[in-house]
Amino acid sequence: MVEVISLLDTTAKVALGALIAGLSGYWLSGMRTKQNRNQQRTEHHRAIIEDIAQQAEQVHHVFMKYFELIQEYMNATKNRYDWPESRKSELYLVIDELVSSFNELTAAESKLLLLNEKRLYKGLRKFRSKVIFFRRHFYIDKKDLSDNEAQDIKREVSKLREQFFDALSDRYAQV
Repeated sequence: MVEVISLLDTTAKVALGALIAGLSGYWLSGMRTKQNRNQQRTEHHRAIIEDIAQQAEQVHHVFMKYFELIQEYMNATKNRYDWPESRKSELYLVIDELVSSFNELTAAESKLLLLNEKRLYKGLRKFRSKVIFFRRHFYIDKKDLSDNEAQDIKREVSKLREQFFDALSDRYAQV
């Protein structure tokens, strides 16, 4: 009889140990899965923010090329010499590049809305609007182009870009 009780006691202890080990394994597996999902979500969020930064910087880069060509055109007009056709052709190519980069920027804005980053979205829209304003007001054959106004808008665009990237960097650090 003592042997039977001892055998049942040992069986109960082994079964309880196996149950505890199984539940612990299940719990740890669930924690790892959850942690992996959170890690993937964070990495995906960061990758999206990096794409947005790249797209915004591309617009700024093309804007600066456009600005420099318009500046060159204004100097040629002011000094009363003909601007070469090759430079006009280059300007038209840069305009096409600007339009293409705006399409990419639209995608970036959509991503910000999907991430519920409304503050960043508004900052990017301000940046975009100022670039569009410059493009609509500074073009070839416009007679009243002002160098000072162009410089002021360039500074505003650069300031808006900097503000956007500061906010984007802060958000990237939080993710």
